[in-house]
Amino acid sequence: MAAARSRVGRRAVQDGAEPYLGAGTSFLTPVVVGGLRRFRRPADGPRESGLRDAWNEMQQAEQQLPLMLAEISQTALAADPVMLYSSLHVLDAMRRSSLPGNMTFGSDAMVEFYGGLVTAMPADQVLQRLGADFHPQALFDVDRLLREYARAESQAHQAKVLGEGAADKQASVLHMLQMEQRFDRMQGYPAQLRPIFKEITAALADQSRAVLGFALHQALEAADAYHARRTVQWDEVMTAFEHASAALPPSPDREQRVQVAATLTAGVATFGASPVEDDLPGVLAAELGAPREEMVRLVAALTTPLGSQPALMALGDTNSLRRRPVIGLDTARWLWARPGDFIHEALDWAADACRDHPDLLKSFDKQRQDASEEQVRRTLSAVFEEINVHHGATYPDPGNPDIDVLVAMPGALLTVEAKGGRFTDPARRAAPDRVNKKTREFVDKALEQNARTIAYLDSGKGNLRTRNKRRLVLPDHLPAAVSVIVTLERVDPFATHLPDGGKRRAEPKDGTWLVTLADLVMVADILRHPAEFYAYARTRAAIAKAGGPRVFVEADALAAWLEHRIEPVQPAPDEIVFLDTGSEAVNDYYTHATTSNAPSPARPVSGVPAQVLDALDVLHRERPQDWNALAIAALAVKPADWRPVRKALRAAQQATARTRRARKRARRAADGIHLSPHLTVYVRASTDETSHPALGPTALLLAAP
Repeated sequence: MAAARSRVGRRAVQDGAEPYLGAGTSFLTPVVVGGLRRFRRPADGPRESGLRDAWNEMQQAEQQLPLMLAEISQTALAADPVMLYSSLHVLDAMRRSSLPGNMTFGSDAMVEFYGGLVTAMPADQVLQRLGADFHPQALFDVDRLLREYARAESQAHQAKVLGEGAADKQASVLHMLQMEQRFDRMQGYPAQLRPIFKEITAALADQSRAVLGFALHQALEAADAYHARRTVQWDEVMTAFEHASAALPPSPDREQRVQVAATLTAGVATFGASPVEDDLPGVLAAELGAPREEMVRLVAALTTPLGSQPALMALGDTNSLRRRPVIGLDTARWLWARPGDFIHEALDWAADACRDHPDLLKSFDKQRQDASEEQVRRTLSAVFEEINVHHGATYPDPGNPDIDVLVAMPGALLTVEAKGGRFTDPARRAAPDRVNKKTREFVDKALEQNARTIAYLDSGKGNLRTRNKRRLVLPDHLPAAVSVIVTLERVDPFATHLPDGGKRRAEPKDGTWLVTLADLVMVADILRHPAEFYAYARTRAAIAKAGGPRVFVEADALAAWLEHRIEPVQPAPDEIVFLDTGSEAVNDYYTHATTSNAPSPARPVSGVPAQVLDALDVLHRERPQDWNALAIAALAVKPADWRPVRKALRAAQQATARTRRARKRARRAADGIHLSPHLTVYVRASTDETSHPALGPTALLLAAP
């Protein structure tokens, strides 16, 4: 199954189509401009604002949830609950592959929840129905019921948020965590998650094999191998049904066409579904070339048995199937319905696997921290060059504090604190005391550390030491530092709100960009030039300081910056400002399934002409004192506003033809193109030997090829 999870924000759908969770009920009227969506809060509460009916509907939704759950279970047990679960994954994959990510947000969480309900049923009832024939309509009925349940849960959560209000950032974090626990199942893009998991677990291969009887890294290898095996089956089924569909005569009757389409869809979902395996360990052993005994123990660690979750009653409950995605039917049969999604929970699964072995868990946690710092160092070195990136530098303050990663080059200074700690299940369920504890660990402590580092750098004392105790001399022309916190765990509510856990004694005055490690790697993959990455990091820190626009998902922020060059916004007291741009281009780039018929999407880019980035490189060598201001100014120009510069570059290239018109255009371009008060661009043909004007701190000279 080719469909991959897409990183999506919680933005409104603008094309009139209704998303999986419904359009929602807005108590606010938006104003959309420049990639931002501004809302004004009503003066009165929802009961007094003329929306009493909608408010009552949201409150009533929660009362309907138990009845909805009962109907889902009854419908499933009338068919075959296990194979319905497998087919629902195929149906959801088809939906996700044909719609934008924001349209399907929450659908995968509901299929997972249904699987949890199956493992909550008495095992004998489920096994009695295994292999039973049932009408394909049951598949669509359960899918519809799950969607109705999801919408009711969403409405109930909206009522909870409106009823409790958001007195402070911590309350907003709790509400956002509750929503994510219910509906968000994506930890990042596999292109970034996979190497992170491998770096953490590969170093523990021998220790984990000695303790657990298998190596932790084998879990992802098994998931990938089994996913590839299932993809072959999926492709064969799709080909067969496409041929069958092509052979059918077209019908003028719309109802008949809908019925045929539904029948074909149900057929694909049925025959493309993962089967019950009589020997899953043997299959994986053959695929990986691993000892069967290791795979027996690995499958046991990945399995949620039927009947093992009788207490699972609500979408917000902890569902073992989220991390242990193999359903164990009995001692010799298993179902792994969607192995391609395991990457999103692989690290949490590994922590669970180590939990009963203190020494192994301690090594695992240490490796999380070490790997996080190393991944940050390696990622930033690819952008800013190795010589400008320093890992573990220390300075002579009390306690001899260290800087996880420091980027220092003329014109750019970033201080990065990496946090490899784990976010616990109670915290994800928004238990206030656990959230406060993790806030102090992930946010407060890191902000204090960066504030302390920046204060030392600003003091000019310069007594830094490398990890090898050698003196570290920083370059001249350093600007104010950009503060960055990188967390291994995805905790989007922390990045959105930067809550205060009550232990914060200091924080960087210019704001802090809090980003997950997977997203940092993604941003660095898109923004590969130092000026691009630096300008974006600086903007994200400033957005956090200003409080707007609110960023729920880093991919959305990156997409908005690439397209609109979003800037910090200070919301009015009665205003909330969100992003209005989704991350479809980024999603397409990282989730596109490579096929022989479809070209791979191009990597999203900043829209800055290559000649401008080349000129900034020359500037960094020749006028490093001007690089910071000109890099910021150049990357503030919106992509469409580079049009006159692109025309000038073409004109300068054509000037060699010696036509009068070409020479006239080239002379006009050489006089300077004023893009902002902080940036004037001069374009010269490579053959132009005339002297250029004196270049000041706002001037950038481009050489046309």
